[in-house]
Amino acid sequence: MDAGRFEKRLERIRQHLRRHPHLQAKILRQFLIELHTAGLVSVERIYSEAEGRAEDAAALLSREGEAHRLTHERRRRIDELIIRYAARYFSVRRIDRIVNLAVRREYAQLLEDFANLPNVSFDLLAARVREFCSLPRGEVPLPEAEALGIRAALIRQFVSDQLEFIGVAKHHIRICDFLPILDRAIGPKQGIGKIGGKAAGMFLAYKILTRDPELAEIVRKVDLRIPESYYLRSDLYQQFVQENGLMIFYDQKYKPLEEIRKEYPVIREIFKNGEFSPDIMARFRALLEEVGTHPLIVRSSSLLEDNFGSAFSGKYESIFLPNQGPLEERLQALVGAVAEVYASTLGPDPISYRREKNLIDYDERMGVLIQKVVGVKYRHYFLPVWAGVAFSRNVYRWSTRIRREDGLMRIVMGLGTRAVDRVAADYPRLVALGAPGLRPAIEAKDLLRYSQHWIDVINLARNRVETITLPELLGDMSEPFPDLHLIVSINEEGHVRPVATKLINAHPRDLVITFDRLATGTDFCECMRRMLQRLEAVYGSPVDVEFAYDGHSLYLLQCRPQAARIVMERVEIPRNIPRERVIFTVEHDAPNALIRGIEYLVYVRPECYDRLNTVEDRLEVARVVAALNDKLSHTSFVLMGPGRWGSNDIRLGVRVRYSDINHARVLVEVARQRDGYTPEVSFGTHFFQDLVEAGIVYLPLYPDEPGVVFREEFLLSAPNKLGELLPEMAKWADVVRVVHLPSATDGFTATLASDGEADRAVLHLEKDSV
Repeated sequence: MDAGRFEKRLERIRQHLRRHPHLQAKILRQFLIELHTAGLVSVERIYSEAEGRAEDAAALLSREGEAHRLTHERRRRIDELIIRYAARYFSVRRIDRIVNLAVRREYAQLLEDFANLPNVSFDLLAARVREFCSLPRGEVPLPEAEALGIRAALIRQFVSDQLEFIGVAKHHIRICDFLPILDRAIGPKQGIGKIGGKAAGMFLAYKILTRDPELAEIVRKVDLRIPESYYLRSDLYQQFVQENGLMIFYDQKYKPLEEIRKEYPVIREIFKNGEFSPDIMARFRALLEEVGTHPLIVRSSSLLEDNFGSAFSGKYESIFLPNQGPLEERLQALVGAVAEVYASTLGPDPISYRREKNLIDYDERMGVLIQKVVGVKYRHYFLPVWAGVAFSRNVYRWSTRIRREDGLMRIVMGLGTRAVDRVAADYPRLVALGAPGLRPAIEAKDLLRYSQHWIDVINLARNRVETITLPELLGDMSEPFPDLHLIVSINEEGHVRPVATKLINAHPRDLVITFDRLATGTDFCECMRRMLQRLEAVYGSPVDVEFAYDGHSLYLLQCRPQAARIVMERVEIPRNIPRERVIFTVEHDAPNALIRGIEYLVYVRPECYDRLNTVEDRLEVARVVAALNDKLSHTSFVLMGPGRWGSNDIRLGVRVRYSDINHARVLVEVARQRDGYTPEVSFGTHFFQDLVEAGIVYLPLYPDEPGVVFREEFLLSAPNKLGELLPEMAKWADVVRVVHLPSATDGFTATLASDGEADRAVLHLEKDSV
């Protein structure tokens, strides 16, 4: 070898050793390993040359036993040989690479040691992560085992201690991926807290999709992103509760559910009037100065949320903030929204859900996710071009041509609230991702009725969230709305046709929100299907995602394991059931289900409910239903009622929440043609996900359709047990009927047989069906 080149390499090594004197032994050890494993110079040879005793090799490698410990002089001679052999065989580039790896491994070990400490503060650990990520990356990555150990420890400290989540996330979230989270995490100084489940699920899904080379083209095409986010750690919730004397509510979860329902509105107001510490208020103020007047959403991110086996869909609050006006007003609105999300941990729905999942004794800690709302400013409104929720598995199919594994999308124009909530007299577009042109069973003439008519928007001028019509949004259409041609069709005297070009030559009142061009004229649905399939494969379970599009980029808002439900084998409906034993039949939108031994039928009479004149009376009916749900919790019962259970519009159905109906085995929505509306098959809403996860069978009943059987006269003539079960609510017996089947039918109970392949279900009496 040229002497000049050798001296240059030698000096390079010595420079590194002078720069890292505390790492000299580990750098030299790394050189020795590289020389040995590359077959250039063996460990034995170096020891032989240093001492003439090859057996001393064991001492360097193991450092065990006094008999083999090296003297200072022996160490010096071995180190010098390693340096000279490294200079002989390694280029300057390789020398730098080896040293960089040794340094990174040392800092990585230090980072892992800190991450595994039981009570290390968030800020101290974050500083160690930043220190590690500031090192030159080098060409050689950390050994996989070492990297996985650090990732798992960091996920456990910063994100989630759920083993199923860690098992997936450690393969996709890298050490330096934490930096954006750490830079925007807000919590007490020296505190120890996590960002929570919703933030974790969003972040993990984004990393899974953007790191998959097979999805690179799709990710590029849709320009996949996550919203600009700020993370309120779970320890901030604990500080807020302690500093405001709210610990007295820690035992609220153990109270009877009816008591929880009554007290929750008061508790929510108490929380909303709580105070944050001055340093946290300063952080909130800085946050608002950074985002300006861009609309925000304050979202729950509980440590229990979006977990495997417990999704908590829609159980906690999420609050939109238009974020307009003076800074101090915006600050107070933000503080109130965060406090209201905190209060939602004590609501009846999450507590009831936690009881069902055996999580009631868990010390609930709420993280909060503050995000810029995804959307576009159009006139004085702000809204996503479209938003929705998509599922990797389609639980209910409306055609045999639809494959469950192709997934389902529920999409709306505007804020995604109309996609995940049950809304009044409105119909978001349902898309089977494998057959996007195949609509649910709707005749062409009904397309106008069964489409989206209302759009949720943020009115920037009025500083509030509003629900408006498409003509109200578009105005005179002097300003183009992004991708409107993919969203709307044109109504020409009752005939709805797709838009042919980007130029729409029609009055806004003649436009219908159909998403036909998006579904069948683009590959958006195929992109969604591919991404969902990848997420399901990585998670090892079906998933659902919430998304929004701003005219340029598709934003991933949330990802969680989909509510688990066993898809049963096809159920054979018994033939020749005596007609007098049939209570009702369903002729479409039926799942696979078989439930025997049903003892009670609870029926809210549609015509009586419609005649109630006040909102308070209708809310009282909801309270009766909730009380029956509690009273019959240890029995098997069917709950039947008008229109849409859980609707935001109290005129169209009984306004119940999850905790009001969660013990029912079957939920039936009764729709009469004269009512002017039909139950929306609510695939994809949070309400529907509640039913799926709780194993509640949902059935829409259309009594006036040909061939449908509905023995309403039996429900009306059988003895009403409401007064016996709930004496204090007996006055509502005309509206709510409770039939105890064994006593009303000489010992019969009911069986539900539902054939999802034939799209048919029958509820019938059976003598020994328990």
